[in-house]
Amino acid sequence: MFALSSTVAAFSQMLLKKSANETHKNFIQEYLNWKVIVGYGMMFVGMICTVIGYSHNVEVKSGSMMETLGNVWVVVLSFLFFREPLTKKKIFGNILIIAGIIIFNLA
Repeated sequence: MFALSSTVAAFSQMLLKKSANETHKNFIQEYLNWKVIVGYGMMFVGMICTVIGYSHNVEVKSGSMMETLGNVWVVVLSFLFFREPLTKKKIFGNILIIAGIIIFNLA
C-alpha cells in the first residue's frame, strides 16, 4: 500500500508542477484547473493509501522507509516528463535511498 501511496504522490506532484509551469489567464484559473484539481485529488488518494497501510499493522519505521521511494519516483518522472537533467548528485542520492531501503530490509 505504501508503494502505491508514494507512486500516486509522485504523479500528483508532476501534475502540480506542470500546471505551475503554465501561464494562466487569471488567479482563479491558476488554482482551479483540471491539473491542480486532479493533482490534489491524487494527493488525497495517496494519503488515504498511507492511512490504510498504517492501519493494517504496519510498523511506523517500515511505512516511513517505504514512503522514501517517492523521492526516487520524483527524480525519474521529472526526467521523463520535464527533461530535467539527471545530475550526479541526484543519481547518488537515489542510490543512497535504495541502498538504505535494502540495508533496512536485511537487518
